Amino acid sequence: MKLPRFARVRARRLIESPQELLRIVEQARRKQASAGTARRLKRVLAELKTMLHLVQAWAGGAYSGVSNVNLVLIVGAVVYFLMPTDLVPDFIAGLGLVDDAAVIAWVVAAVRDELEKFEAWRPTDEEPGKE
Repeated sequence: MKLPRFARVRARRLIESPQELLRIVEQARRKQASAGTARRLKRVLAELKTMLHLVQAWAGGAYSGVSNVNLVLIVGAVVYFLMPTDLVPDFIAGLGLVDDAAVIAWVVAAVRDELEKFEAWRPTDEEPGKE
């Protein structure tokens, strides 16, 4: 599996603009919060949360330990998550997040070491309102 071309291209552009990337992180957090807590999505949404923390730390200049290849994959998964019309459009109740979850799970598996390294680095005192 690989990320769709539009997600990879958009991710590369976003990496060049940390301010825009931070806006995308906030949009993803809002969508994640509205996605509910369906049991089948809980784990994937928790993994997405870790990816969003990593992207925010990188874009804010606090974390630089991520490879460019893995950063593109992570940001690409966030881009895909935000697209309302992807393989299965988000407005289809009950199914709209299934393809998003599959892409996120695939990216998490591909960058597992990177996420574990970030989690080991990550400060324990999270910024209020940024979880």
